[in-house]
Amino acid sequence: FSSEARARLEDPDPTAMAKTRRKKRRTHLDQNAGREAPGGKGDIPKSFVIKRGKMSELVKELTEDVRHVMEPHTAKNLKESKTNKLKDFVQVAGPLGVSHFIILSATENSKYVKIAKTPRGPTLTFKVNKYTLAREVAAAQRNPRAPPSAFLSPPLVVLNNFGDAPHQKLATITFQNLFPAINVRKVKLSTCQRAVLVDYDKESNKFQFRHYSINALPTGINRHLKKLLTKNKVPDLGRLTDIGEFFEAGANSGHMSEFSDSEGEDAVNARVELAQDYNRHSRANTTSRVKLQEIGPRMEMELVKVEEGMCEGRVLYHAYVDKTEDEVKELETRAVDKEALRKRRREEQERNVAKKAKVKAEKEKIEEEMAALGARKRKRDKKKEKEKDAKIPRKGGKGLDGGKGKGAKKSPSARPGKSKRIKGRTRSR
Repeated sequence: FSSEARARLEDPDPTAMAKTRRKKRRTHLDQNAGREAPGGKGDIPKSFVIKRGKMSELVKELTEDVRHVMEPHTAKNLKESKTNKLKDFVQVAGPLGVSHFIILSATENSKYVKIAKTPRGPTLTFKVNKYTLAREVAAAQRNPRAPPSAFLSPPLVVLNNFGDAPHQKLATITFQNLFPAINVRKVKLSTCQRAVLVDYDKESNKFQFRHYSINALPTGINRHLKKLLTKNKVPDLGRLTDIGEFFEAGANSGHMSEFSDSEGEDAVNARVELAQDYNRHSRANTTSRVKLQEIGPRMEMELVKVEEGMCEGRVLYHAYVDKTEDEVKELETRAVDKEALRKRRREEQERNVAKKAKVKAEKEKIEEEMAALGARKRKRDKKKEKEKDAKIPRKGGKGLDGGKGKGAKKSPSARPGKSKRIKGRTRSR
């Protein structure tokens, strides 16, 4: 070792030898900041998106697209089988905090979407007249945009032209409660990257469902400079003699107009001054242009039926069936009778179960008593056998009467070939 190294080993510096502890820095954002439950009470709404019915494979891709819309507060990789019933999902919904079910089904005539509030309803049934998948929407665009980071936070909800009818108000509340409410004072602009638009057309009685991505682009700057900032790609400068020509090209070609590479005069209304940083291009206190780009899916729906319960119960609204007051009263009476019969059968079933449990307990008690008696009897029999064996002498053995045992040695006179005395006489063998 050198003299300096030997000196450090003999007299080490404690500050130099100690390892510096790495300070953990938070690099991610709280995606739920400023988001809360509708009304400010309870938990953030969560959902199950499932497909049901014999022809459910026809809506498989649409189900996946709707799950993307409901992210991140949905079961994205939910596995379901044909043997699963609706009550199976309802049973696990409570512990998982699931508040809504979105059920997609298909028939030979049309496809349907049901939105149900757990656990007691109501349930809204929509008939899907037309729909377009997300991959089809992306294929129709020149530059589709659906960044994965946009699905880390829930979308904004925009409802338009909803009426004052009871079923319209219920539809409004249902769509609003599907997603977390926004606290304007606490929300972060960087988490607002998607929007869901539901528009109601009074003339056709249809709901138009759209799903967009939100992007903010800087305005008032050179076109080439904006491309240089927004795209991670080095431009081709081989034909230019000076870097200034790259920026002057946009000004000379007429792109430095009032709209600054916008899409027309509508872009002026889309310009906003950001209060917070939105992304690495659009910073706070700068003017940016808000741009919406459709992600998909796209659906045209019609509200067909509203049920009071969870996919069951009294029908509150039907688009095609109108009932008189007498028919409504008859249905209500029938529903009450059905509920009373169900309650009576449940009580009877509980009594039968309790009776069977009681009989089973008595039978088990009798079997235990019989087993105990059998064990005591076997024990007594075994004891008697031992006593009997102790009293009865063995054959050829020396018992209580002094007889010779089996193992006694034979006398010499008992050997073969010798005379044997019988009744005082001797007989030769």
